[in-house]
Amino acid sequence: MSTRKADLINSALAGLGSTAERGMRMNQRAAARLGINASDMQVLQLLQAGPRTSAELAKLTGLTTASMTGLIDRLEKAEFVTRVRDDSDRRKVLVHLNDDRARADIAPLYGGLLGTWRRALSGYSVEELTLIVDFLTRVEQGFDAELGTRE
Repeated sequence: MSTRKADLINSALAGLGSTAERGMRMNQRAAARLGINASDMQVLQLLQAGPRTSAELAKLTGLTTASMTGLIDRLEKAEFVTRVRDDSDRRKVLVHLNDDRARADIAPLYGGLLGTWRRALSGYSVEELTLIVDFLTRVEQGFDAELGTRE
């Protein structure tokens, strides 16, 4: 492998770490502005993909089910989430993100960043964007392999 290629790989790896760290800081800042904690914000982000059970959320966050119940109680009281019985299995309760509240209060906290990313991506060709999407897919596959699950 050429020195240039090795340097670029090292720079990309450093960039991934730096990006992850900035993402954590961004989420902490957003949580503080919403008056919630970082774990609450993590659950709100997980719910963007769709409703989940309390047990699923506990497993994904590493919290106990008892802690998750308290967390969901807080988010429900703040009207960020609702609990809904599953139509197909009435024993199961799903936690739903309140989309109206998310659009009104959470989305604006990330709007500037998403706009910056959109403008940056707009400067790439279709071929370059295809490569970027492929790379991000491979990064996600690496996470999934390490975590032992596909989210």
